Amino acid sequence: MKIISSILVIIGAILMLFGFITFLKGSAFLGVGYPVNYFHAATSAMLLAICLKVVCECEKKE
Repeated sequence: MKIISSILVIIGAILMLFGFITFLKGSAFLGVGYPVNYFHAATSAMLLAICLKVVCECEKKE
Protein backbone atom coordinates (compact mmCIF):
# COMPACT_ATOMS: atom_id res chain seq x y z
CA MET A 1 0.00 0.00 0.00
CA LYS A 2 2.95 2.33 0.54
CA ILE A 3 3.91 1.98 -3.11
CA ILE A 4 0.37 2.75 -4.24
CA SER A 5 0.19 5.83 -2.02
CA SER A 6 3.56 7.04 -3.34
CA ILE A 7 2.34 6.60 -6.92
CA LEU A 8 -0.81 8.56 -6.10
CA VAL A 9 1.26 11.41 -4.66
CA ILE A 10 3.31 11.53 -7.87
CA ILE A 11 0.14 11.50 -9.98
CA GLY A 12 -1.31 14.32 -7.87
CA ALA A 13 1.86 16.38 -8.28
CA ILE A 14 1.82 15.87 -12.05
CA LEU A 15 -1.82 16.91 -12.23
CA MET A 16 -1.04 20.05 -10.24
CA LEU A 17 1.77 20.82 -12.66
CA PHE A 18 -0.63 20.37 -15.59
CA GLY A 19 -3.10 22.72 -13.91
CA PHE A 20 -0.39 25.32 -13.42
CA ILE A 21 0.67 25.00 -17.09
CA THR A 22 -2.95 25.41 -18.20
CA PHE A 23 -3.29 28.49 -16.00
CA LEU A 24 -0.15 30.09 -17.42
CA LYS A 25 -0.91 29.12 -21.00
CA GLY A 26 -4.43 30.51 -20.86
CA SER A 27 -5.80 27.93 -23.28
CA ALA A 28 -6.61 24.22 -23.30
CA PHE A 29 -3.78 21.86 -22.37
CA LEU A 30 -4.28 18.19 -23.24
CA GLY A 31 -7.90 18.92 -24.10
CA VAL A 32 -8.79 20.37 -20.70
CA GLY A 33 -9.73 24.04 -20.87
CA TYR A 34 -9.97 24.92 -17.19
CA PRO A 35 -7.06 24.46 -14.76
CA VAL A 36 -9.47 23.84 -11.90
CA ASN A 37 -10.30 20.43 -13.39
CA TYR A 38 -6.69 19.34 -12.91
CA PHE A 39 -6.67 20.60 -9.33
CA HIS A 40 -9.87 18.70 -8.49
CA ALA A 41 -8.33 15.46 -9.76
CA ALA A 42 -5.06 16.20 -7.95
CA THR A 43 -6.76 16.76 -4.60
CA SER A 44 -8.66 13.50 -5.00
CA ALA A 45 -5.43 11.59 -5.69
CA MET A 46 -3.67 13.26 -2.76
CA LEU A 47 -6.56 12.55 -0.38
CA LEU A 48 -6.59 8.89 -1.38
CA ALA A 49 -2.82 8.72 -0.83
CA ILE A 50 -3.20 10.24 2.64
CA CYS A 51 -5.93 7.74 3.53
CA LEU A 52 -3.76 4.82 2.39
CA LYS A 53 -0.81 6.08 4.45
CA VAL A 54 -3.04 6.38 7.54
CA VAL A 55 -4.29 2.82 7.02
CA CYS A 56 -0.69 1.58 6.73
CA GLU A 57 0.23 3.32 9.98
CA CYS A 58 -2.80 1.88 11.78
CA GLU A 59 -1.95 -1.62 10.60
CA LYS A 60 1.58 -1.26 11.96
CA LYS A 61 0.31 -0.39 15.42
CA GLU A 62 -1.93 -3.45 15.68
